[in-house]
Amino acid sequence: MPFYTRSLVVKLILSLSLIVILTSSITGIIVYRSNQKMFREEIRSQFLQNNKQALQRVNQNIHEVERVSQSIVFHPTVVSILTNSLKNEDKVEQLQLMYEMVSQAKLDAPHIRAMFIYNLRGESYYNANFGAVSMLDQPTRSLINQELAGTNGALTWFRLKLSSSADPSGYRYMIIAARQMKSTYQETYGTLVLVLDEGFFSEVIDDIGQDDGIVYLLDRKDRLLFSQRSEEDGATPGSEPIPLQHDEGDWASVVQATDQGNYLFVKNTSDSGIFKLISGLGLNALDKRNADILKTIAISGLSSILLTGLLLTLTSTRLLRPLGNLVSGMRRLRSGHMNARVEVRSKDELAFLGESFNDMADHIQKLIDEVLLKQLREKEAELRAIQAQLNPHFLYNILNEIYWKLYLQNAKDSAGVIQSLSKILQYSLKPIQQSSTLREELEQLRSYITIQMELFHPDLELDMQTDEHLLGMDMQRLLLQPAVENVFVHAFADKTKADKKLLRIHTYREQDHLRVDVTDNGKGIEPEMLRKLAAGERELHGNHLGIHNVERRIQLVYGAPYGLQFVSDGASGTTVSFILPISKEDFA
Repeated sequence: MPFYTRSLVVKLILSLSLIVILTSSITGIIVYRSNQKMFREEIRSQFLQNNKQALQRVNQNIHEVERVSQSIVFHPTVVSILTNSLKNEDKVEQLQLMYEMVSQAKLDAPHIRAMFIYNLRGESYYNANFGAVSMLDQPTRSLINQELAGTNGALTWFRLKLSSSADPSGYRYMIIAARQMKSTYQETYGTLVLVLDEGFFSEVIDDIGQDDGIVYLLDRKDRLLFSQRSEEDGATPGSEPIPLQHDEGDWASVVQATDQGNYLFVKNTSDSGIFKLISGLGLNALDKRNADILKTIAISGLSSILLTGLLLTLTSTRLLRPLGNLVSGMRRLRSGHMNARVEVRSKDELAFLGESFNDMADHIQKLIDEVLLKQLREKEAELRAIQAQLNPHFLYNILNEIYWKLYLQNAKDSAGVIQSLSKILQYSLKPIQQSSTLREELEQLRSYITIQMELFHPDLELDMQTDEHLLGMDMQRLLLQPAVENVFVHAFADKTKADKKLLRIHTYREQDHLRVDVTDNGKGIEPEMLRKLAAGERELHGNHLGIHNVERRIQLVYGAPYGLQFVSDGASGTTVSFILPISKEDFA
């Protein structure tokens, strides 16, 4: 197979492979993203429901503790004892009854590890401690009273660090459920403090925090009340950032990166608004499953690419052989073998190309035989005609030779005319697009006026005044020539030799413009023609059309407010003023 055919096969394989890669990649990304979103949404919905059910079980336990506390707070014997409304002979018996009643209430709530009852003076009337913590000291009781301030007798939950002789560290974090004791008449008469261990919450929410799950239970002030990670991981409770802690709304969810990987966190708030349960589910297994899906998609795409390349390689030789023959024939034809033809064996589109190539080769051969020789002869004749044309540079050289011959023969006036004509020709041979200077334009005018004075107007009085600082200014070529030419063609047409002829060219700066005034004392311009010139109308003829072209060039190159101004009357002649720009570089 020729190299160029193999190159086409490689390009075809690479192109299709790229298409397969892009298609597989886009499809894989879409499937991966959709699968990830679907699974995460399903897991989020189920996990949120589980979290809500766990919070309901927590509320049931809390209601049980609240029932126990109410049975104590509103018991008449407890109210009578703490308010000192009993007679002395009845106190012992009533205290015994209170101890029995409170102990029975304790049996209904086995997670209560300690119970303390104080009157308004802070005197202890019941201090049942079951070895979990030590007795409450005064600073601890002050903290409890601060938490109960403003609660109006409601059961208040919070986490507190209490002294414990049973722990090596000397303290233990416990759950406190305390309330101000109020009678049925809403009179505060004491304080009830219940101390619970963390098993009170862990046994009802362990099912949502198993394996690598994370659970946070917050109190009414959004403080950490319970966390599975608090002591198991050796972390200080409340020191770790809690996701969704300050989010508004009854529930929320977020995916957040942790040290153990990505976690889905959901939040539910209890009906009373006192507790918030935030649970985290590890997504490592889900991410691994999505990664396996992505790997499967990548393997499938790679297999498709390899299969596509193999099929193209197997079929390219037979399918592209006619194309290879066609390319080979075109290479031979391009190298000069006009008899190159291709053999057509199929009847498909490549066969049409082969037949077209053969027809093209026949047509080229015919053109070479019948037309090419004729064109060569015509080209040779055209070249000879071009060589026979007058060369302007040759004419310039001839004029220069004539000038020196006349000068050596002491015909200096005629030599001056020839020299001026030679300068005009040399200046005219330069492209009109090539920029010039004010100095070169004025020298061109001097040469032209010299010829006019020598041949036709020897009595002409010429007055040229120029600001020397402006001579180096850039300007367009052959701008001033038509205005001066009109002076001799039109203004002095009716002048006799006895009449005084005056031509004044004044160049100066006017504000930020260059102004060139060409003034004559000729017959002037008729009012109608002056109006047409001022209006820029195109219905002009003769040299007036040249003036219009000059103004048109100025407007195209420089734009407003630059152009020509005309002042004329029959008595004092005509003044044509050129208004041109001056750049800072030109003035410098």
